[in-house]
Amino acid sequence: MEDYIVNKILDVLNTVGSLGSGILIQSPETFNTTLYNGIINIMENAVKPVASIILGIFLGLELYNISTRAEGMSNLGIEIPMKTLLKFVLCKVVMDNLKLILLAMYEISSAIITNMNGVFSSTITTNTTNIEAINSTVASMEFGVQLLTSVEVTIIWLLIKLVSVLVTVIVIARMVELYVLIAISPVPTATLPNAEASSIAKNFLKVFLAVCIQGVLIFLVVSMFGIIVSSVGLSVDGAEFTKSLFTILGYAIVLIISLFSTGKWAKSICNAM
Repeated sequence: MEDYIVNKILDVLNTVGSLGSGILIQSPETFNTTLYNGIINIMENAVKPVASIILGIFLGLELYNISTRAEGMSNLGIEIPMKTLLKFVLCKVVMDNLKLILLAMYEISSAIITNMNGVFSSTITTNTTNIEAINSTVASMEFGVQLLTSVEVTIIWLLIKLVSVLVTVIVIARMVELYVLIAISPVPTATLPNAEASSIAKNFLKVFLAVCIQGVLIFLVVSMFGIIVSSVGLSVDGAEFTKSLFTILGYAIVLIISLFSTGKWAKSICNAM
């Protein structure tokens, strides 16, 4: 009974110390190489030709508007048409290098997660090295108290496993969203040089950045939870043991709510619709 309680608590501490970090620091290419290559193939061969047509339509409309405004204006010169052409050329360059631009945006979030991982992992490791306090506390309990405590620990352990599954599901869903955004990215980007439709491209970039930042927020939330759980679990005494277990339970529920809120937080930060 004593070993069961202590082992479950250790499993909880080890689980919360590694929630989601392995997947969160992976790039779209390393997460699933086959799927990534398929997405890039779709972007290059299926979506980008359509986006080029859209860009050409916007260019024609822009030149038509310029020619309409130029009627009766003998001093218009070639400056405005050249600026328009330059704007569309720059947009075409952006479209041709869109994969590099989007992956660079993603790498910013990955670098932040990697840096935070070193800080949080060292903190959690320091807090979990002294397990003797829990061991002695459990050993001093009567059998009935140990039985009740084992039930409480089992409930918390199951909830933490649920949290682990939820983190994995949310992280995978985020990666799928990134794949979808990468696949269709040339189409909204093609609206960038048009004054009236450029908000589509700007909002797309905001949404993509928000999805990248969501990974940072997920890692931040689960890492904070890991530190809280490890510190609560190692600061117990006989009188406060049950209270500490229910405190962990409460924090786990808060973590679940926070995980489902990270997407909204990220879009709010990036002012994305």
